[in-house]
Amino acid sequence: MWDLVIVGAGPVGLAAAIEARRANQKALVLEKGTIVNTLYRWPRETVFFSEARNIEIGGHPFSSLSPKPTRREALQYYRRVAENEALDIRTYTEVTRIHQDAGHFRVSFRDRSGSGELLTRFVLVATGYYDNPNRLGVPGEELPHVRYGLDETLPYWNQQVVVVGGSNSAVEAALELYRAGARVTVVHRGSEIRPRVKYWLKPDFENRVKEGSIQLLLNARILEITPREVVVETNESGSSRLHRLPSDFVLVHIGYRAVDNLLLEAGVRYGGDAPLLSEHFETSLEGLFVAGSAGYGSDTRSVFIENGREHAQKAVQEMVRRRADPLAVGV
Repeated sequence: MWDLVIVGAGPVGLAAAIEARRANQKALVLEKGTIVNTLYRWPRETVFFSEARNIEIGGHPFSSLSPKPTRREALQYYRRVAENEALDIRTYTEVTRIHQDAGHFRVSFRDRSGSGELLTRFVLVATGYYDNPNRLGVPGEELPHVRYGLDETLPYWNQQVVVVGGSNSAVEAALELYRAGARVTVVHRGSEIRPRVKYWLKPDFENRVKEGSIQLLLNARILEITPREVVVETNESGSSRLHRLPSDFVLVHIGYRAVDNLLLEAGVRYGGDAPLLSEHFETSLEGLFVAGSAGYGSDTRSVFIENGREHAQKAVQEMVRRRADPLAVGV
């Protein structure tokens, strides 16, 4: 039997595995994709908002060419940390069910060889949210030219692209697309782009809008997406207007919500759209913990690697305390 099974090999899951290993706990990490799969799927030219030292794990220094590291540097860093710590990680292994049994958990999984099951005293879920983008809820959003997120910009050269959203990812995508030769219109439901957009992006974006290089529709609501148009309603001072925006592609950047099917199916109690957690990040099921954005529902803007790694550390420390004292009860 394992002491701890960690679901998710992102930075938070790796931080938990390091903490467990250093406490002499037998820990296993299960990841449905590759290591730090979410970061791997980010746009290739992504630059972190955080400084390198703020996303370090396990005390391993993160050397970067600039204060804010790139996606490529982060992928190399976390891989090397996992190797140096000799963490036990099984990639391409998807957890399909977590079932509480008498004094332990049964963790069902599926990998390339088929299905299996593991027994463990504790489980920590650190699955993040990148696989679960918010949807528009309008006709046509399942059309093949509607995409959630931006990888590379070349496919959009000389195309009319509608970007939906007004936060960091939408603004960054709009700027990258404009510079790659796309004709960009940004549609945002608010009266302005979000004030917390990265300080080096916001003035750049506003200047591109001011000069007419990027079109911006505010107080806008998408009604329908067709193969060649996006139907938008704007409302200014109580007066509504209908727009039909020509579009070859639609990129939706309206946020994410935590991937929580495992927690819901396990029977974890919720408050609103997020699981109820103790100060040690334990769910209502004793021994089942959550770290990082997996425990915050739609409030994904409050949780980052910086504080997610602290959640992992606190949760594992509580597990270790109970292992040392089997009669201890969680707070």
